[in-house]
Amino acid sequence: MFWRQKPSISDDLKAWVIESFDWSADTFGTDWLASRQMITADKRFFTAGAGHTPKVAQEIADDIARLLPVTSIEVQPLEMLDPEYRHNYQEIAGVGGTYLHDDEAPLISYNPALMARPVAFINTMTHELMHARLAPHIDDMPGGEPVHELSTDLHCITHGLGLFALEGPAQIGWSGYMTQESRAYAFAVFLDQHDIDANAALSRLSARPAKALRRAVAEYEADRLAP
Repeated sequence: MFWRQKPSISDDLKAWVIESFDWSADTFGTDWLASRQMITADKRFFTAGAGHTPKVAQEIADDIARLLPVTSIEVQPLEMLDPEYRHNYQEIAGVGGTYLHDDEAPLISYNPALMARPVAFINTMTHELMHARLAPHIDDMPGGEPVHELSTDLHCITHGLGLFALEGPAQIGWSGYMTQESRAYAFAVFLDQHDIDANAALSRLSARPAKALRRAVAEYEADRLAP
C-alpha cells in the first residue's frame, strides 16, 4: 500500500540472506542447527577471565571457537600506537582484526584497544574465527568468493552471535562489511527460525541497534506474509 515504509534492504539482498541461512543448515547439519542459541555476554557462554591481557584475549577467542565450533586458533595483539597518543584516540576500529589462513598454523591478530569494548572485541574475534569456519566452503557459499567477507559477517549471525554483530559496530562507529540494516534483517531471520522472542534480543541492545532490529522484525514478518 502507498503508506508502506520503504524496504530497509533490497529484495535481492533479502534473498541472499535467506539462501545463506538455508546453505548453513544444509552444510553444517541438523544437529548443529538445533544447537544454535542466541549467545549473550554472560557466564553461560563465556568462561574467560577479566582484563585486557593477551591471555584473556586468547580465552575469549577459545570460548567463541567452542561455540561456533571451530578449532582453537592462536591470537596475538597487533603492534599499534597506544590510544593515549593518537590524534583521534577514540577511533579504535580502523583495523579491528586480521586472519592469516594457514592449514597448519592459522593466526588471528587484533587491535588491543578493542578489548576496552568487550562486545566489539567479541564481534571482531567472531568474524576472524568465522574465516576459519568457512575457509573450506568459500566457493560453495551463495555468492561464492566475491562476497566471502559479507558471508563471513552474515554467518556470525547464523551461528548465534547476532547480538554482537549488531551492538559491536554500534559501539565503535564502524559498519563492517554488512550494513546495520542487513545485519538486523538477518538477525530477525535467525530469531524467527529458532523461535526466539525478539524482545529477548531487544532488551540487550542499545537504542540504535534495537531500532534497526525492531524494524527488521516487522519487515521480515511482512515479507513472510506477503502474497
